[in-house]
Amino acid sequence: MESEFYDAYSKRHELAEGWKQAGKGIIGYFCNYTPEELIHAAGIIPVRLRGSSENIALADAHLPTFCCSFIRSCLDQALRGRYSYLDGVVIPKTCDMTRCLPGIWKRNMKPSYFRALPVPGKSTDEAVDFFAHEMALFKESLEEYSGHKIDDESLNKAIKVYNENRALVQEVHKLALSDTPPLSGSEVFAIMLSGLILPKDEHSAMLRKLLDDLPPAKETADGAVRLMIAGNTFENMELMQAIEECGGNVVIDDLDIGTRYYWNHIEEGSEPLKALAAGYLRRVPCPCKHPAQPRLEHMLKLAKDYRVKGVILINQQYCDTHLYDRPWLESSLQQAGFPVLLVDHSDIGWVGGKFKTMVRAFIEMLE
Repeated sequence: MESEFYDAYSKRHELAEGWKQAGKGIIGYFCNYTPEELIHAAGIIPVRLRGSSENIALADAHLPTFCCSFIRSCLDQALRGRYSYLDGVVIPKTCDMTRCLPGIWKRNMKPSYFRALPVPGKSTDEAVDFFAHEMALFKESLEEYSGHKIDDESLNKAIKVYNENRALVQEVHKLALSDTPPLSGSEVFAIMLSGLILPKDEHSAMLRKLLDDLPPAKETADGAVRLMIAGNTFENMELMQAIEECGGNVVIDDLDIGTRYYWNHIEEGSEPLKALAAGYLRRVPCPCKHPAQPRLEHMLKLAKDYRVKGVILINQQYCDTHLYDRPWLESSLQQAGFPVLLVDHSDIGWVGGKFKTMVRAFIEMLE
C-alpha cells in the first residue's frame, strides 16, 4: 500500500494533467507559509512546487549557480514545461530566494493567476493581525479569479479537511515510537511527499486505508540505529534508502516537507482568517522566521520521544538561512546528548559512495 504513495508522487505531473482535463483548477505554491486552505476553499487544487534530480540547465539563464539549488531546480522544471497545467502560482515572501523569484516566474511563465504573499518574519500579535489582513486580500483575489465565493463556512470546512490530514500523518509517525516500526523511514517519507501534491481528502482516504491494513512489524527494523533527519528539503528518495542500507532508520524528522509541514493544527470554530494567520505564523518556524528557539525545542522533544541516537543535519546547497542556523543547532543538539552528522547536497547525483561512507561511519560511532 505504501508504494502507492510514492507512485502518486512520482506521477504528480500526469495526475495533475488529468485533474486539468477534468476541469479542475490547479494553483502551484511554494513554502509552508502558503495558506492552502484558502485555495482549497476556492474550489482549486493546491499543489506544492517541487524540483527534481535532473541537471539544471534552463534556469541558469535567470539565476546564478550559487543560488539555492532547490529554487533553481523548480524554475528549471517550469521552464521545461513540467508545470504547464498550472492555472496560477503563489509565492510567499519568506527567504531571499522566494523574494527574488516572483518577477522571474511571472515574466517567464505568465500564469493566469499570480500572488506574491507577504509573510511577517515574527509571530507577535501585531504580526498575526497583519497576516490576517494579507490573507483577506489573498481571499478576495482568489474569489475574483475563480468566481467562487469563499465564505466562513467553506473556509472552516477546508480547515477541518487539512487538520484531519495532519492528524492522520501524525498517526503514521507515531508508529515509529515502537521498537519495530511497521513502516521504514523511506516509506513514511513517501507518504509525506504524496501529501504535498494530492488533494487532501484523497490523501487522507489513502492514509485511513493504510492505518486500517498495517503490515506486520519489520524484522529488519529491530537493530537498526534510530535516527532523526533535519533540514530544509530534498527530492531524492535514494537518500532515505541509502541510510537504511547503511544500518540506520529515520524514525522522525524536522523537515519543511515533514513534521514542520504536518505538525501544526489550525484552531477550528473561531474566526477562520485570524485562526489561519495565527496557525501559520506560530507553527514550528523555518529558519527564515523568528524566534528560532521553538524549532530547537521541537527537535529536542521529537529526538527524546522517538529515542534517536543521532541526528543528520542536511542542507540544500546554498540555502543561507539553514546554514545560518546550523552551528547553533549542531552545538545545542550535541549538548543535549545527540551526535550530529552534517551533510550538504544539491539533489543531483550526490547519493553515492561518499554519502554512504559518511553515514556508515556515523552509525558505527553511534553503535
